[in-house]
Amino acid sequence: MVYHLPIIFGFHVPHAYLAVDLFFMLSGWVMAYSYEERIGQGMAFRQFALQRFARLYPLYGVALALGFSYALAKYLFGTPTTATLACIVPNSVMLPCMLDDTQNFPLNRPAWSIFVEVVINLGWYFVVRFGMRTMRWKFALHLGSVLLCWGTAYMVERFLRGYTPADVTEGLLRGLAGFSGGVLLFYCRKQAWILAYFAALSLAILLVFGLKGLSVELMLLAFVVMAFFPALLWLLAALRPAVLEGKISAFLGDISYAVYLLHVPLGLFLVNPLLRLVPGAGLAPTAIRAALFTGVLIAVCSLSYHRLEKPARRWLVARYGKPGRPMGAAAAP
Repeated sequence: MVYHLPIIFGFHVPHAYLAVDLFFMLSGWVMAYSYEERIGQGMAFRQFALQRFARLYPLYGVALALGFSYALAKYLFGTPTTATLACIVPNSVMLPCMLDDTQNFPLNRPAWSIFVEVVINLGWYFVVRFGMRTMRWKFALHLGSVLLCWGTAYMVERFLRGYTPADVTEGLLRGLAGFSGGVLLFYCRKQAWILAYFAALSLAILLVFGLKGLSVELMLLAFVVMAFFPALLWLLAALRPAVLEGKISAFLGDISYAVYLLHVPLGLFLVNPLLRLVPGAGLAPTAIRAALFTGVLIAVCSLSYHRLEKPARRWLVARYGKPGRPMGAAAAP
């Protein structure tokens, strides 16, 4: 949130985009928990796809509409905008736009990772459905995805992106490495030796990068993604601190998807009113603007969860699900 809206929060967090890699890892964990057994027992692709659509698209569509409305208003009032209005066509079906020079989802920039999520979810369904569920397969898929992801980073000599038309493949590689790592961590959540596996991979990547003389910054990013994030996720699952099991954590989990998709379009609409309401560049005005925006965002996201996401999910599943085959709403990142 701070990464995309420094004008509101008054500062920039370097490398905050790494949160996307943690998101992909959490997604793999949750999908393994929620769906793998059911897919292995014969869950139909139509049923799986409908549940994912019902979970992801209603809010995605609203956020996209907000972003389009903002870009259209700027266009009509003659104000330059980096968003290409024609991108509403591919973006409306969760596909990247190749018409914009800087963003493949210019109407709501964070949405590129939702595209990656959808592609990987659909591919993972067939991996599980075709019987590649053993630990041997899980290790093979993760190791292969890590080699592809960090091998590409080795060749381009930078951290992979994924949010521009030129690097869509890079985003898919980041998502695949994180997602497969999350799946693996879920099935090894009670075995501490899995941390040694991730540590060994991290050391190997750092060694190879160091021998080529790649930047220390890239090596630190690799360490965070390949060692710190897996250890953090495993430890939180193993220790289960009480703070993660209370009502506040449940509430934050409920609104997290809305926060992710709505913070940019909502910020675009509110930044000028906030600057007029609380002018000034000092610490106090900036803190007040940040607090006001955060409060509005949390309220909107809570309203979205209870009045949009849950009702839309229930309606879509009831309307398009197969008669006689109940389809409970599954949690998703």
